[in-house]
Amino acid sequence: MTDVATKPENVIDGGDDTATTAVALGDGAPGDPPRLEWAPAEPKPRKKRLALWLGIPGGLVLAGAVVASLVLIAPGTAVAGTPVGGMTPGMAAEAVTQRLATTEFTIGDATLTGEQLGLSVDAQAAAGDAFETAPMWKLSEWGPTHIEAPVTLDAERAAEALRQALPDLYTDYTNARVVFDGEAGRFTVEPSAPGQGVDVNALAAELTTALAAGGTSVEPTLTEVEAPATTQDAEAFAAQLNDQADTAGFYLEDVRAHGVDLPTVASWMDISSDPVTGDFIVTADEQAIAEAIKDLPEKVNQDVIDARVVTNSAGDHLRTIQEGQDGFGISSTDGVAEEVTASLAAGDLRFELQGEVVKHNVIELFRRVEVDKSAGMTYLYEGPEPGQEKLVASYPVALGTGGQYETQTGHFTVYGQLTIQHMGSCDSQGRFVPGGRFDYCTANVPWVTYFNGDQGFHGTYWHNNFGPGARMSHGCVNMTNAAAEHMYRFAQVGTEVWVHD
Repeated sequence: MTDVATKPENVIDGGDDTATTAVALGDGAPGDPPRLEWAPAEPKPRKKRLALWLGIPGGLVLAGAVVASLVLIAPGTAVAGTPVGGMTPGMAAEAVTQRLATTEFTIGDATLTGEQLGLSVDAQAAAGDAFETAPMWKLSEWGPTHIEAPVTLDAERAAEALRQALPDLYTDYTNARVVFDGEAGRFTVEPSAPGQGVDVNALAAELTTALAAGGTSVEPTLTEVEAPATTQDAEAFAAQLNDQADTAGFYLEDVRAHGVDLPTVASWMDISSDPVTGDFIVTADEQAIAEAIKDLPEKVNQDVIDARVVTNSAGDHLRTIQEGQDGFGISSTDGVAEEVTASLAAGDLRFELQGEVVKHNVIELFRRVEVDKSAGMTYLYEGPEPGQEKLVASYPVALGTGGQYETQTGHFTVYGQLTIQHMGSCDSQGRFVPGGRFDYCTANVPWVTYFNGDQGFHGTYWHNNFGPGARMSHGCVNMTNAAAEHMYRFAQVGTEVWVHD
């Protein structure tokens, strides 16, 4: 007898499409219950596999699944809080970028998107790390895996968005200023002052940590915001301008033809600072410059004047008795205002002109003095060089009385000059001091030119005896006051003096 029974719950199918039934077998011992065995049911028609319907061999389907597992990221993996399981690294990078831009972050009391903050990560590198850490083929890595991707902010965009969203957290900084102090006649500095704002670098780090933990809320950290135009930078720029006080002006061929003082320069310029870089910017008033230089040719143009220098027989320059002056000539101020404007913008107070410069010459004058004791005369000679000098003046003189007061002969050089002096034993008021070195005091002796110890040329107001045989002094060469002044101005320290009989 054959009985059909229901399949017990603990019996597992063979996994194919064939149903099974229990069959009672009657070959057991008498009195025993029937023995049951599972017998296959009538076979059902098999469904063709889709791959076979499409004409794809089954081996290729298996191979495709294996290949897919080799290029996909394992399930449960997240990059910067973005699920990327089952994605290729390229898909994962795009998903991370898109989600980061659209995610809303709570920062203090404000809500801002990643795009508003200018958030970004190296999505390609992070996705690559995710695949290397948890590839799909590595079944042991399936499950929660978090890949941290450092977040960066666009500092300017983030600061602008945060300032609008959290205005109470911000205070303005004050840029340093460079101003002209009219009373001091110099450029001075008004110092900068810092402001306050959200520390965007700290915020980037906090967002990185929050995303790795699956969160989007952070508390902002405040920081001091330094002014772009700092006090130090302002002081450097002011010093740059002040250092040009003695050289500012108009130049022809590297020669300053006309100086310009700092107050005038300051009236031509406005100094501001770049709000981002803090660089100082000079804006020149070209119209004011054009008005100021309209008569520049009259101020600049000048005749050449040769320098005159006194020398000795060795050619040494003893004194410049006339400063030289170059000749300058400009015919037009066309384009000068534009040149000055460009120069001021560069912080340069040296303005170039187009014109002619005539260099001055240096005329050397060899001078010497001769005293002829027998003739009672002093002679002044001048010429371009020794041997070519000519007599320019002669004066009668009075000499020493003789003995210890003799005017000594020889070749000497002038070593000192005074416009006025007390001679002899005098106090500071020109009064005689008994017991001194000399038994006389002559006060207020004018135009003294020493050439030999205490012997020299000087003016004489106490007598009028000059010429051959005039012996009136204690060794000095007495001259009229006018002659002594000429000697004082003619002879310089180093001028040669020859005294002979």
